[in-house]
Amino acid sequence: MNRENEKILKGVERKIAISEFCEEEAKNMKNRRKSIFKVAIAACCVMVFITGGVLAKDIENFIKNLFGANTSDGVDTAINNGYMTEVKTETQSAEGIEISVDSIVMDDFNFAMNFHVTLDEKYDRIEFRSMELADLRIVDEQGNIVFSTNTDLENSGTPEWEPEYRGAYSFLAEETGEREFKLSLSATGNPELFPKSKHLSLTFTKVSTWRMNEEENVEIDKFYEGDWNFEVDVPEEFYKRETIVYKVKNCNDDKTQLTRATLSNTAFKIALTTTTDKVDYELLYSHNPKNIDDMIALQKEYIETSDGKKFETAQRSDGDGGYSLSPENVIDYYQTFNLTKYDATDEITVHIFTNKGKEIIIELERN
Repeated sequence: MNRENEKILKGVERKIAISEFCEEEAKNMKNRRKSIFKVAIAACCVMVFITGGVLAKDIENFIKNLFGANTSDGVDTAINNGYMTEVKTETQSAEGIEISVDSIVMDDFNFAMNFHVTLDEKYDRIEFRSMELADLRIVDEQGNIVFSTNTDLENSGTPEWEPEYRGAYSFLAEETGEREFKLSLSATGNPELFPKSKHLSLTFTKVSTWRMNEEENVEIDKFYEGDWNFEVDVPEEFYKRETIVYKVKNCNDDKTQLTRATLSNTAFKIALTTTTDKVDYELLYSHNPKNIDDMIALQKEYIETSDGKKFETAQRSDGDGGYSLSPENVIDYYQTFNLTKYDATDEITVHIFTNKGKEIIIELERN
C-alpha cells in the first residue's frame, strides 16, 4: 500500500463499540499526519472496516482522477457529468511558493479541491512531490467546519480534544509543468454530511513536505510558512443539491433490516442491522480459521440497477464501509458504492455475501 492510500485509510476516526463488559477505554492515539482516531478496548465487541465550471457530458471525454487518484469512481462519474466547478482564485505567494485554488467538487458524501502551486527556482521540485497543506482549515458562511487537517499537535493527545473534521482525507501532488504542481485534496468517509455551503473561507500557514532518510530509516519533514487565505463562492448546483432516498421493496432475509439507503451525486450509501442465520458466527470468533476471510461476517457486496449495471464499493476510506458486531451477534453494517444519480434507476438490488457462502438480497425502490 503506498503512502497516499495509507493516508486516506488512516484519516478516518475509528471507533470500536464498547460493551458493559469492557474494563477501560484506551487513551486517544494520534497519527501525526492524519486525522485523530480513537481506539477503545472491548472484551466482546469488534468493529470491522471493509476498505477496499461545467464539463462536457460526452463519454468519449471521460475525465479520470481529476482530483487525484484517491477519489472514487463515483466522484469521477459526477465530474464527467458536469458536477464540478472551476474557481481560479487570485494567486498568493509566500517564501517563493505561489498557490491558488483551481476547482472543487462538493456533495453530501465527498469533498474535493484542487490547488495550483508554482515554486521558486530555489526549491527542489522532487521534494514537493510529497507536498501537503499542514494546517488547512475550511469554514463556510455559517461557521460550519467543512474540512480541517487537525494538526493540533500540542492538544491532540489529550482526552478532551476532538478533531474539527472526523473523516478521512488525502493530499496528492502531481507535476503539471516546469516547477508547477496540481495539489489535490480528497475528503470522504465523514460521519457527518458535508454542509450545503454557499461560500468557503480557506486558511493555512504551513506547506509541508517529507522524505525518507534511507540510511537511518527515518522520515524527514520540512515546513514552509506563509499566510494563505482564499475566499471561494460555491455554485448553486452544489448547495441546492438533493439526495434520493430508497426504501425496501423485498428482502430474502427477514432478520435483515435496512436503516438507510441514500443516493447523491457522487455515491450511494446504505446501512442495515441483522442477526441473520446466513452468517456463521462461530467462525467470527475462531482462533484458527481455515481462511482469515472467514472471520469477516459480510465479505463481498455490489449493487445492480434495473437496467443490469453493476457497481462496486468505493473503498476509499475506513469510513466508507464496515460493520460492528455485538455480544448478541447483532451486526450494524454500512457501505458506500460507486453508483451516482447519473446512473440510478427507480429500483436497485443490493447483493451481500456472508462468510457462510450465503447471499443477502435486498430489493430497493425509490421513495
